[in-house]
Amino acid sequence: MKVVNTQIAYILHKRAYRETSSILEVLTKDHGRVSLMARGCRGARSKIAGNLLLFTPLVISWQGKGSLPYLKSVERADLKAPALKSKALLSAMYINELLMYLLHKNDVHESVFEHYHHCLYGLENDENLEIVLRQFEIKLLELLGFGLNLYAEADTGAAIESGAQYLYLLEHGPVLYHDSVSGHHSKLLISGGCLQALAEGEYQQVAGNAQYLLELKHLMRALINFHLGNKKLKSRELFRPAGLPANTSQ
Repeated sequence: MKVVNTQIAYILHKRAYRETSSILEVLTKDHGRVSLMARGCRGARSKIAGNLLLFTPLVISWQGKGSLPYLKSVERADLKAPALKSKALLSAMYINELLMYLLHKNDVHESVFEHYHHCLYGLENDENLEIVLRQFEIKLLELLGFGLNLYAEADTGAAIESGAQYLYLLEHGPVLYHDSVSGHHSKLLISGGCLQALAEGEYQQVAGNAQYLLELKHLMRALINFHLGNKKLKSRELFRPAGLPANTSQ
Protein backbone atom coordinates (compact mmCIF):
# COMPACT_ATOMS: atom_id res chain seq x y z
CA MET A 1 0.00 0.00 0.00
CA LYS A 2 1.43 3.35 -1.03
CA VAL A 3 1.86 5.94 1.71
CA VAL A 4 2.59 9.63 1.00
CA ASN A 5 3.33 11.89 3.95
CA THR A 6 3.44 15.66 4.53
CA GLN A 7 2.67 17.01 1.10
CA ILE A 8 2.07 20.70 0.54
CA ALA A 9 -1.25 20.92 -1.29
CA TYR A 10 -4.26 22.97 -2.31
CA ILE A 11 -7.76 21.61 -2.76
CA LEU A 12 -8.99 22.42 -6.27
CA HIS A 13 -12.42 20.83 -5.94
CA LYS A 14 -14.44 18.71 -3.55
CA ARG A 15 -17.71 16.88 -3.92
CA ALA A 16 -19.89 14.92 -1.56
CA TYR A 17 -19.63 11.13 -1.62
CA ARG A 18 -22.19 8.92 0.09
CA GLU A 19 -23.51 10.19 3.41
CA THR A 20 -20.46 11.56 5.21
CA SER A 21 -17.44 11.44 2.87
CA SER A 22 -16.04 13.64 0.12
CA ILE A 23 -13.85 13.17 -2.93
CA LEU A 24 -11.11 15.78 -3.12
CA GLU A 25 -9.15 16.92 -6.14
CA VAL A 26 -5.89 18.33 -4.81
CA LEU A 27 -2.88 19.99 -6.40
CA THR A 28 0.38 18.91 -4.79
CA LYS A 29 3.91 20.08 -5.33
CA ASP A 30 5.50 16.64 -5.74
CA HIS A 31 2.68 14.49 -7.15
CA GLY A 32 0.68 16.85 -9.34
CA ARG A 33 -3.10 16.61 -9.33
CA VAL A 34 -4.37 13.76 -7.13
CA SER A 35 -7.86 12.44 -6.30
CA LEU A 36 -8.39 11.48 -2.65
CA MET A 37 -11.21 10.03 -0.58
CA ALA A 38 -11.84 11.96 2.63
CA ARG A 39 -13.74 9.50 4.81
CA GLY A 40 -16.25 10.79 7.31
CA CYS A 41 -15.27 14.41 6.76
CA ARG A 42 -18.90 15.55 6.58
CA GLY A 43 -19.98 13.81 9.75
CA ALA A 44 -20.97 15.71 12.87
CA ARG A 45 -17.88 14.43 14.70
CA SER A 46 -15.39 15.11 11.94
CA LYS A 47 -12.11 16.58 13.17
CA ILE A 48 -10.87 17.57 9.72
CA ALA A 49 -13.87 19.27 8.11
CA GLY A 50 -12.65 22.71 9.18
CA ASN A 51 -9.36 22.20 7.36
CA LEU A 52 -10.79 21.13 4.01
CA LEU A 53 -10.78 24.65 2.61
CA LEU A 54 -10.19 25.79 -0.96
CA PHE A 55 -7.48 28.39 -1.66
CA THR A 56 -5.74 27.52 1.61
CA PRO A 57 -2.22 26.02 1.80
CA LEU A 58 -2.46 22.63 3.48
CA VAL A 59 -0.18 19.83 4.60
CA ILE A 60 -1.73 16.45 3.80
CA SER A 61 -0.90 12.76 3.91
CA TRP A 62 -2.62 9.88 2.16
CA GLN A 63 -2.36 6.15 1.61
CA GLY A 64 -3.93 3.43 -0.47
CA LYS A 65 -3.69 1.89 -3.89
CA GLY A 66 -5.57 2.42 -7.10
CA SER A 67 -6.95 5.68 -8.44
CA LEU A 68 -8.59 6.86 -5.21
CA PRO A 69 -6.42 6.53 -2.09
CA TYR A 70 -7.77 7.92 1.15
CA LEU A 71 -6.77 11.01 3.07
CA LYS A 72 -4.85 10.15 6.26
CA SER A 73 -4.38 13.62 7.71
CA VAL A 74 -4.76 17.27 6.84
CA GLU A 75 -3.76 20.45 8.60
CA ARG A 76 -3.29 24.04 7.57
CA ALA A 77 0.21 25.00 6.56
CA ASP A 78 2.08 27.57 8.62
CA LEU A 79 1.17 30.28 6.14
CA LYS A 80 -1.74 32.68 6.15
CA ALA A 81 -4.25 31.92 3.39
CA PRO A 82 -4.81 34.65 0.79
CA ALA A 83 -7.67 37.02 1.58
CA LEU A 84 -10.02 36.48 -1.35
CA LYS A 85 -13.47 37.99 -1.70
CA SER A 86 -15.88 39.18 -4.38
CA LYS A 87 -14.21 39.15 -7.83
CA ALA A 88 -10.94 37.85 -6.40
CA LEU A 89 -12.76 34.79 -5.09
CA LEU A 90 -14.48 34.25 -8.44
CA SER A 91 -11.10 34.57 -10.15
CA ALA A 92 -9.65 31.91 -7.87
CA MET A 93 -12.59 29.63 -8.70
CA TYR A 94 -11.82 30.19 -12.38
CA ILE A 95 -8.17 29.16 -12.12
CA ASN A 96 -9.13 26.10 -10.07
CA GLU A 97 -11.53 25.01 -12.78
CA LEU A 98 -8.92 25.67 -15.44
CA LEU A 99 -6.44 23.40 -13.66
CA MET A 100 -9.09 20.71 -13.22
CA TYR A 101 -9.60 20.57 -16.97
CA LEU A 102 -6.05 21.09 -18.25
CA LEU A 103 -3.98 19.03 -15.79
CA HIS A 104 -3.84 15.26 -16.12
CA LYS A 105 -3.97 13.32 -12.89
CA ASN A 106 -0.64 12.29 -11.35
CA ASP A 107 1.46 14.31 -13.79
CA VAL A 108 4.04 16.14 -11.72
CA HIS A 109 4.14 19.89 -12.43
CA GLU A 110 6.11 21.53 -9.64
CA SER A 111 6.28 24.79 -11.59
CA VAL A 112 2.49 24.80 -12.05
CA PHE A 113 2.05 24.40 -8.30
CA GLU A 114 4.37 27.34 -7.60
CA HIS A 115 2.67 29.44 -10.27
CA TYR A 116 -0.77 28.68 -8.82
CA HIS A 117 0.42 29.49 -5.30
CA HIS A 118 1.77 32.91 -6.31
CA CYS A 119 -1.32 33.67 -8.40
CA LEU A 120 -3.65 33.16 -5.43
CA TYR A 121 -1.75 35.72 -3.40
CA GLY A 122 -1.57 38.04 -6.40
CA LEU A 123 -5.37 38.06 -6.53
CA GLU A 124 -5.51 39.76 -3.13
CA ASN A 125 -4.95 43.10 -4.89
CA ASP A 126 -8.30 43.94 -6.50
CA GLU A 127 -6.72 46.46 -8.87
CA ASN A 128 -4.54 43.80 -10.54
CA LEU A 129 -7.09 41.01 -10.96
CA GLU A 130 -7.30 41.00 -14.73
CA ILE A 131 -3.58 41.17 -15.46
CA VAL A 132 -2.87 38.55 -12.78
CA LEU A 133 -5.33 36.21 -14.52
CA ARG A 134 -3.80 36.86 -17.94
CA GLN A 135 -0.32 36.23 -16.56
CA PHE A 136 -1.51 32.99 -14.98
CA GLU A 137 -3.10 31.80 -18.24
CA ILE A 138 -0.03 32.62 -20.34
CA LYS A 139 2.41 30.93 -17.96
CA LEU A 140 0.16 27.90 -17.47
CA LEU A 141 -0.05 27.29 -21.22
CA GLU A 142 3.72 27.67 -21.45
CA LEU A 143 4.34 25.16 -18.64
CA LEU A 144 1.98 22.67 -20.30
CA GLY A 145 3.78 22.95 -23.63
CA PHE A 146 1.38 25.35 -25.36
CA GLY A 147 3.39 28.56 -25.06
CA LEU A 148 2.53 31.63 -27.13
CA ASN A 149 4.78 32.92 -29.88
CA LEU A 150 5.50 36.46 -28.71
CA TYR A 151 8.75 37.14 -30.50
CA ALA A 152 8.42 36.69 -34.26
CA GLU A 153 5.95 36.91 -37.13
CA ALA A 154 4.87 33.31 -37.73
CA ASP A 155 5.07 33.33 -41.55
CA THR A 156 8.36 35.14 -42.07
CA GLY A 157 10.23 34.92 -38.78
CA ALA A 158 10.59 38.72 -38.77
CA ALA A 159 10.79 40.40 -35.37
CA ILE A 160 7.56 41.79 -33.94
CA GLU A 161 7.20 45.52 -34.64
CA SER A 162 5.72 47.69 -31.92
CA GLY A 163 3.67 49.85 -34.31
CA ALA A 164 2.19 46.96 -36.32
CA GLN A 165 -1.04 45.03 -35.86
CA TYR A 166 -1.04 41.24 -35.87
CA LEU A 167 -3.64 38.55 -36.29
CA TYR A 168 -2.91 35.72 -33.86
CA LEU A 169 -3.72 32.40 -35.50
CA LEU A 170 -4.25 29.47 -33.15
CA GLU A 171 -1.55 26.79 -33.46
CA HIS A 172 0.43 29.12 -35.72
CA GLY A 173 1.17 32.45 -34.09
CA PRO A 174 1.03 36.14 -35.00
CA VAL A 175 0.89 37.14 -38.66
CA LEU A 176 1.00 40.69 -39.94
CA TYR A 177 -2.53 42.02 -40.26
CA HIS A 178 -3.86 43.38 -43.55
CA ASP A 179 -7.18 45.10 -44.13
CA SER A 180 -8.15 42.35 -46.56
CA VAL A 181 -8.28 39.77 -43.74
CA SER A 182 -11.83 38.63 -42.98
CA GLY A 183 -13.49 40.61 -40.18
CA HIS A 184 -14.55 37.53 -38.18
CA HIS A 185 -10.96 37.31 -36.92
CA SER A 186 -11.12 40.77 -35.35
CA LYS A 187 -11.15 39.50 -31.76
CA LEU A 188 -7.73 37.92 -32.27
CA LEU A 189 -6.08 41.14 -33.39
CA ILE A 190 -3.25 42.19 -31.12
CA SER A 191 -0.84 45.10 -31.19
CA GLY A 192 2.85 44.53 -31.74
CA GLY A 193 3.55 46.68 -28.70
CA CYS A 194 1.44 44.36 -26.58
CA LEU A 195 3.30 41.30 -27.85
CA GLN A 196 6.63 42.97 -27.13
CA ALA A 197 5.59 43.88 -23.59
CA LEU A 198 4.49 40.30 -22.94
CA ALA A 199 7.72 38.92 -24.38
CA GLU A 200 9.70 41.12 -21.98
CA GLY A 201 7.49 40.24 -19.02
CA GLU A 202 6.27 43.84 -18.71
CA TYR A 203 2.78 42.93 -17.54
CA GLN A 204 2.17 46.22 -15.77
CA GLN A 205 2.73 47.99 -19.09
CA VAL A 206 -0.06 45.88 -20.55
CA ALA A 207 -2.23 46.50 -17.48
CA GLY A 208 -1.85 50.25 -17.94
CA ASN A 209 -3.02 50.21 -21.56
CA ALA A 210 -6.75 49.56 -21.97
CA GLN A 211 -6.38 48.53 -25.63
CA TYR A 212 -3.61 46.04 -24.87
CA LEU A 213 -5.57 44.60 -21.97
CA LEU A 214 -8.70 44.09 -24.06
CA GLU A 215 -6.74 42.54 -26.95
CA LEU A 216 -5.01 40.15 -24.58
CA LYS A 217 -8.29 39.18 -22.92
CA HIS A 218 -9.84 38.23 -26.25
CA LEU A 219 -6.73 36.34 -27.35
CA MET A 220 -6.44 34.33 -24.14
CA ARG A 221 -10.11 33.46 -24.16
CA ALA A 222 -9.77 32.06 -27.68
CA LEU A 223 -6.62 30.10 -26.77
CA ILE A 224 -8.11 28.71 -23.56
CA ASN A 225 -11.29 27.68 -25.39
CA PHE A 226 -9.18 25.98 -28.06
CA HIS A 227 -7.29 23.87 -25.52
CA LEU A 228 -10.44 23.09 -23.53
CA GLY A 229 -12.15 21.69 -26.61
CA ASN A 230 -15.82 21.08 -25.83
CA LYS A 231 -15.43 21.68 -22.08
CA LYS A 232 -17.23 24.70 -20.69
CA LEU A 233 -16.04 26.70 -17.70
CA LYS A 234 -18.90 27.20 -15.27
CA SER A 235 -16.93 29.82 -13.35
CA ARG A 236 -17.03 32.19 -16.33
CA GLU A 237 -20.78 32.51 -15.96
CA LEU A 238 -20.31 33.85 -12.45
CA PHE A 239 -18.50 36.89 -13.87
CA ARG A 240 -21.36 37.74 -16.22
CA PRO A 241 -23.76 40.42 -14.98
CA ALA A 242 -27.41 39.51 -15.41
CA GLY A 243 -28.73 40.25 -18.88
CA LEU A 244 -25.35 40.37 -20.63
CA PRO A 245 -24.25 37.82 -23.26
CA ALA A 246 -21.71 35.18 -22.30
CA ASN A 247 -18.86 36.74 -24.30
CA THR A 248 -18.71 39.73 -21.96
CA SER A 249 -17.58 37.73 -18.91
CA GLN A 250 -14.08 37.23 -17.54
